[in-house]
Amino acid sequence: MSKMMILYGHSQSSCTWRVRIALAIKGMQYEEVSMTDDAMLNCPAFLKASPLGQVPALIHGESCLTQSIAIIEYLEEIQPNPRLLPVDPVLRAKTRALAETVVSSIQPYQGSNDTLVSRVGGAEKFKEWAEFWINRGFAAIEVMLKETHGKCCVADDVTVADLCMVPQYNNAVNRYNIDVSRYPTMSKIADHCLKLEPFSSTRPAVV
Repeated sequence: MSKMMILYGHSQSSCTWRVRIALAIKGMQYEEVSMTDDAMLNCPAFLKASPLGQVPALIHGESCLTQSIAIIEYLEEIQPNPRLLPVDPVLRAKTRALAETVVSSIQPYQGSNDTLVSRVGGAEKFKEWAEFWINRGFAAIEVMLKETHGKCCVADDVTVADLCMVPQYNNAVNRYNIDVSRYPTMSKIADHCLKLEPFSSTRPAVV
């Protein structure tokens, strides 16, 4: 498993950004292959690594890994420090719950494609639909953070919760113009994390 990691990603993918942050925090070397929308559907090497044709996909030695949370937990297991999950079992569960609120309850509803846009009634309807789910999820996260936050989502150290929340927050601000003033705890944490080198150096360009 000593070979260089290859990360298939997309420049604007928040899921890919999560993995980039984890790799940066752990100081792990990798080569990123940036995929266009067309390449994700037609590149045989990528589709072998990711049968769903979705980013991110990580190749490490003979292993092909997909899904950002599974990849991040793999990185955590092969290089435990710096930790991205707390030692305390309750805090680990709360960290995973915050991460999953983004991954399962927000992100799937705001990744547009032609079929999805058509099914919800066009681009304007899709935007309204995505904004509804973002705000619903952010309201829940804001409540959850009251029990756990310090400088970061869980106390003062970056965890997988921050790796998921901050890219989603960035999308909400830059893609959907969400009024994040309603989420002061999230905003404060995102501002803090975005000043940290692993976040700032891997951040996608605003388009």
